[in-house]
Amino acid sequence: MSLKEDGYEAPNHPNPMDRNRSIVWARYHVDSNEWALLSAKVTRRDGRISLATIALVDNHGRELLEEMIKASDVVPSEEIAQHGVDQSVVFNAKSFEEVMRKLVDRIGERTLVAWDMKAVQEIMDELCAINNMPQVEWRGESACRELARFKGETQDVKKGYNPQPLKLIGISAADECKSVLKVIAEIAASSQASDSLVDGKPGWTAEFYRPKVGAKEKLKGLFGLH
Repeated sequence: MSLKEDGYEAPNHPNPMDRNRSIVWARYHVDSNEWALLSAKVTRRDGRISLATIALVDNHGRELLEEMIKASDVVPSEEIAQHGVDQSVVFNAKSFEEVMRKLVDRIGERTLVAWDMKAVQEIMDELCAINNMPQVEWRGESACRELARFKGETQDVKKGYNPQPLKLIGISAADECKSVLKVIAEIAASSQASDSLVDGKPGWTAEFYRPKVGAKEKLKGLFGLH
């Protein structure tokens, strides 16, 4: 798979300045070590969470945490399989309080990125309510918003950009984090627009950002792209 095959080098955008902003955002994250990716995956039964796993992955794709929360009821093996975790994670499932304590410790001073931070926040709030714990505000950024802005598909720019699907590399929460990391690296590797903003758009060149490490090289190292 190449970058062009994945559709990240097609700058046919209604507002190239917005596209550039998303590239700048991604390139900043490619350069920075001060953030991590957070994901929460849940299985529901009768509308309620019956099983949950939480993952935290650093900017190099290393798993800082992958924990299954110990279920209060017996969980069918089919539901466990949907979470895509190793048996060691299943056997060492922990209480939500233990996972939260470990998660906060592993995050440390890092900022957070999730595919959809609002969705993660809602899941964490629900888990807190189930486990009689106070809610925690998880501040972070949503990569789904940046990919939508980068792709630029819309009927009306004023109403925002159409959501884009996340191309998953696997089914686990950690896989979702690594899929988001792949998206960030691919956006960062794209070329910034320089033609259509010249007329009447002073100051747009300040939006350019050149990463210390080539984004394409980093992407190739992480995912073996060519």
